[in-house]
Amino acid sequence: MTASIQNSNKFQLIIQTNSPGELAAWARPLILTCRQDYPDCIITICLVPCQYATGNEASVARSIPGVHEVLTPKQTLLFLCGLHPSPKKADHGAVLCLGGDPIYTQALGFRCGFSRNIYTEHKNKPGWFFNNIFYKHIHGDLMKSRINHYQNQAVDKKQLLTHYHLPDRPYLLLFLGSRPQHFKAYGRFVLETLPLFLETQDTVDILIGIAPTITDDLVELLDLKSFGSRVHCIRGNSLDFMTIASCMVSLPGTNTAEAMYMHLPMATVLPLNRPDLLALDGLLGLMGSLPLLGGFIKRLALAYLRKKTRFVSLPNRIADKPMVPEWISVLDPQKFSDLLVRFVSNKQHLQTIKQDLQSLEHSQSVDQLIIKTIIQN
Repeated sequence: MTASIQNSNKFQLIIQTNSPGELAAWARPLILTCRQDYPDCIITICLVPCQYATGNEASVARSIPGVHEVLTPKQTLLFLCGLHPSPKKADHGAVLCLGGDPIYTQALGFRCGFSRNIYTEHKNKPGWFFNNIFYKHIHGDLMKSRINHYQNQAVDKKQLLTHYHLPDRPYLLLFLGSRPQHFKAYGRFVLETLPLFLETQDTVDILIGIAPTITDDLVELLDLKSFGSRVHCIRGNSLDFMTIASCMVSLPGTNTAEAMYMHLPMATVLPLNRPDLLALDGLLGLMGSLPLLGGFIKRLALAYLRKKTRFVSLPNRIADKPMVPEWISVLDPQKFSDLLVRFVSNKQHLQTIKQDLQSLEHSQSVDQLIIKTIIQN
């Protein structure tokens, strides 16, 4: 639904974002809050180039209720070069960066004549000429706003089990990644692990959540349905799955933040079997994509980062201690199965993780702060 008529009496919010995590964890909850508090606000999403993008971000962005228009990365760049119609639909507005290079935010703001604002998880100043800068470590985590919206619905586990046609069993929740290349590689590895896990114990079943950026063709390639009644591969709300599950194992990313705020016992896994599939930021990311030398550069970078980075999961980084298990190594199916079995079988450890996650303090209203600040200024 594209708003085509410029309205001088309305306010337009242009959200810049780039990849699946930012769309789900930052853009969606903020848009929901904006629609609740300022229902007449015109909301536009401008996607920008990103090495972590899947190519399906535009369709996911269009599915968010309340979004009037979505520009693909190509359309955003063409607009900035004067080769695509302006997304500007009102005389008053703001550009808000929720992911992507801040230079695009500056350019969008200047081209539209709107204020320039940014929400960032980095502690350093993201650049000059911003009207407002919102820091995750100071003002709060937008991911928590997403959880608040969800929990306000008072979702019942039994209703969810009925909705997803699941038996009432303990479940280990697995996410195979939101990027196609990760999904295919990690998915094949999980396929080899699951028979060993299921043969070793008969108490806990498997629930696999499929990200919206993963196509049905990719899911069918893995043939996850061949495992019978103890493995369930489902599309749906990741928070629904976390409400159903007893525990979770996930690659580093948005899911670990969601599980932290949902107080779901979890472990983070980072198999180093395929370093070529790991995405790195900045110059290292560009160098790692070079033909021939790229793989070697990534291996050197990973060896350096493993020594420099103490933790990869968000709860451990916040607490600065090993609150949840991290499995970062070259893994084979038998080793991974053994880790999973020990993890799901140790109920006391799972309860300790849950209590530790509950002890973390989190900001509750950064979404309202951002919206109120940029609209009322």
